[in-house]
Amino acid sequence: MKKYLKSFLKHFPVLICTLALIAVLIVNPETASNGVKNGITLLLSTIIPSLFPFLVLASYIAESDSFLFLSKFTGRITQFIFKMNPNVFPAIIMGLLGGYPTGAKVTAELYKNRRITKNEAERLMFFCVNSGPAFTITAVGVSMLSSYRAGLILYFSSLISSLTIGVICRFLSDKKEPEFNPDLHKDKQYIFVNSVASGSNAIINISAWVMTFSCISAIIESFGFNENINLFITSVAEVTSGCKACANVVSLPVISAILGFGSISVICQVSPFLNQCGVKLKYFVTARIINASLSAFFTFQLLKLFPEAQETIILYADAQKTVGLSYTASATVILLLMCTFLILQVDNRRKIC
Repeated sequence: MKKYLKSFLKHFPVLICTLALIAVLIVNPETASNGVKNGITLLLSTIIPSLFPFLVLASYIAESDSFLFLSKFTGRITQFIFKMNPNVFPAIIMGLLGGYPTGAKVTAELYKNRRITKNEAERLMFFCVNSGPAFTITAVGVSMLSSYRAGLILYFSSLISSLTIGVICRFLSDKKEPEFNPDLHKDKQYIFVNSVASGSNAIINISAWVMTFSCISAIIESFGFNENINLFITSVAEVTSGCKACANVVSLPVISAILGFGSISVICQVSPFLNQCGVKLKYFVTARIINASLSAFFTFQLLKLFPEAQETIILYADAQKTVGLSYTASATVILLLMCTFLILQVDNRRKIC
């Protein structure tokens, strides 16, 4: 009886949440429908146009032998800065330029093709999962914040934070010299065809997670929580919706932290690539929290250098309102709450979703 009660209490929170979601779907199905519609709108307007080309390119880079030749010229840089072999260069570049799952996808492909070691794949996962410039500068900066400079600050904060983690991770490298046996006997005729197919599969997976978490966020918001809790839940659940909801409402360092963490949706998108490389989820989530904190810190520092980016103008239908984007105490509280929530949600087993 005691064992049964312990098991019941362990699964009770999940059971209650599931039953609550079912009840909302039955009583108010329009809420879930609107959430999915919002997710589809985000996909069509922002995510798919900016991400799909990079996903196809990521697969092609990982499969093509031409980039192995290019990596030879960057070998000394990657060895000196990150203590990795030259083949990691495509993953680093695509991680910084392609958007959230792109760097993870290239890393998984390189590991599958035996061009990098497991240790290198794990370290790459820690700092090559980032928001790309197309999303950060154009979508968040220009479209959501009405400030190109704010977008630049957000992107460069993410860039510096990721490279900082990469440099720190060099101390986690294996001491022994790695041995490689890359599979170079591939039919080059089908590399591009396979790359398009792989990119399509990846965008379908991403789209499914975006719609799922957009739906969940809409359902949770229907419970009638206050605005701060809704912003917190939306930001943790799905990064695009979170940035859109928080734009001109919270300070710029907090938005930078949201981008640095990436949301549970991004973690679910990346999880298949983590499994391929044997990367433990708890370490990856820890790296995301560190990245979020560093991104917020570097944004705060950059705002000191470029104070003109601290304010942006929001145009409403009937009036104008100026909102400060400087660092505030409330932003710190929200960031700490976010980290606490995420730590409590980490499952030390293989998966969280």
